[in-house]
Amino acid sequence: MTPSPAALPSSADDGGARRDYQVFRRLVIALLVVACAGPLALNVADPDLWGHVLYAEEWIADGKLPRTATHTYTAEGHPWVNHENLAELALAYGFRTLGVPGMLAAKVVLGMAILLLMSLAAQRQGVRPIAAWATFLLVSYNLHAFFPLRPQLLSFLCCAVMLFVIERAFDAWGYRRTDFTNTRRKSDNSPIEWRWLMGLPVLFVVWANSHGGFALGLVLLAAILGGRAIELVYRLGAAGVGRAMGLLGVGAACGAATLATPYGYGLHLWMKGSLGQPRPEITEWLAPQPGNPVFWPFVSLLALSIAAYAFTDRRRDAVKMVVLALVAWQAASHLRHIAFFALLCGFWLPPHLQSIAGRLRNRAVEGLPTAHLNSWMRVGIASALAGAIGLQALFLGQRIAAFPVYRSWYPVDALQWMSEQRAAGNLLVSFNWAQYALAALAPEMRVQFDGRFRTCYPQEVIDRHFDFLLGDGSPRFRSETSGPIDGARTLEIDRPDYVLVDRKYQNAVSVMANAGEAEDSEWTLVYQDAVAQVWGRRDVVDEVSSSQFVPPDRRFVSEHLSHTAVQWPALPRLKTPQPSTTGLTEVAGRGADAPAKPYNEG
Repeated sequence: MTPSPAALPSSADDGGARRDYQVFRRLVIALLVVACAGPLALNVADPDLWGHVLYAEEWIADGKLPRTATHTYTAEGHPWVNHENLAELALAYGFRTLGVPGMLAAKVVLGMAILLLMSLAAQRQGVRPIAAWATFLLVSYNLHAFFPLRPQLLSFLCCAVMLFVIERAFDAWGYRRTDFTNTRRKSDNSPIEWRWLMGLPVLFVVWANSHGGFALGLVLLAAILGGRAIELVYRLGAAGVGRAMGLLGVGAACGAATLATPYGYGLHLWMKGSLGQPRPEITEWLAPQPGNPVFWPFVSLLALSIAAYAFTDRRRDAVKMVVLALVAWQAASHLRHIAFFALLCGFWLPPHLQSIAGRLRNRAVEGLPTAHLNSWMRVGIASALAGAIGLQALFLGQRIAAFPVYRSWYPVDALQWMSEQRAAGNLLVSFNWAQYALAALAPEMRVQFDGRFRTCYPQEVIDRHFDFLLGDGSPRFRSETSGPIDGARTLEIDRPDYVLVDRKYQNAVSVMANAGEAEDSEWTLVYQDAVAQVWGRRDVVDEVSSSQFVPPDRRFVSEHLSHTAVQWPALPRLKTPQPSTTGLTEVAGRGADAPAKPYNEG
């Protein structure tokens, strides 16, 4: 924060020292800004990224958006509500034009644009840059875990734009009854900048076509505008009803704008059914736990928000406090809402935190002697700050330059092996690997279930998959028509040709081991490393007459674990190059990012 005048040299001879303090302040701000970019540069490959790009590329190639499930043999003809279509197009075109490093850089720019909107809002409220960016550093660490390349990024951007617009629209909002009456008595203008609110419906058209987070955005908007409408009526009486109705009209227009999607009202009906059912199998829908990377940043931000409103000297906005409390409750219930809590804190906490910090600073410097720094100390402090900025920038550059797909996380080598065997047919694969498998093996291979979840799969298919993956050892939500939990049921009903097992899921490993050991077993293990197993149906891989017969010398079973990584999209290296129109191959140059050694590296 800016040093208090009491802490600065006051004589005319110390003008140079004052300039040095200004330099230090600017360097600290620059350090905070670069530090905020670090968490937003997360370069971990999201499991669904392969699918997002693949589906958008197929949409571009076909010229129309698929309305039924693709690349699956268990949900053929089932309606597919792709509520992330605009985000997927952005990802596909982004990789086409910018490449992998360019997309990682664009992601950081998007994140910093969100923080810049917060900074502009804080500046208009008189918050010093150091106080603002110190707050944003904690905000960025709360966003960190939610900032891989994924459609949710557009949801965060839209939410930030909405909050900024609301701040500008109510920039002149009065704090007391007399503020409202005096404003009305002096002119006919209300304390609302209506021109800012007029663009919100357009924002919600974009948001509704980008990510399902628009539903939370509508709830936030309704709560804020509804709260302001109540304040207008309470403070102005009948004179405020017209403006209150205007605010409600803006909210209604935004709600109507979300109908401008390929699905119209069908999207809302689907969301009502989908969000009305719990998802205990998906980590992001669980409550944060101490083991989660974002747990302690969230706890810190929650404690900071409570302290900010408890000890501030500024007016406490009842509407903001209620909304922040509701979102904090949702964040404490579902991991994925922590990001939205962080966004609200970034816009609403800085004025209160500066109020507290200013009071503490004034008490701390009271009675302290004037600080004098010799030239060596000034140079040393400036050099240390510049060096810290350089190290942060170096770290940021390294994050942007690499987009690793780790062999210890993903079945890079297993998919390489399957590609070499020209594996084709129906594949049962852990849902978190399924879209990577599709990018590597489609169209020859179709999957039983993937990360699209309820957007294109009936609940019974989902239940069979998680019965196989999790069994009854984890919290589950199941359809009443799915019957008792039976991990082997998907092998019997869906009859895949291959099974690609993520060995972290012990239930799936156990199911396949039992199936392989049965006296009349239909399954044989054809590939294994420390990360994955590939099982083939015996009539597919053991029969010499089969086109996919795998002789013993081409089978690979070991406990080999590689900690190396390959650049995304990490698609298999093909022995015979084949033309392709998918952006995934065009981005990577299919095979260019394949392992330098085959699956049995070392």
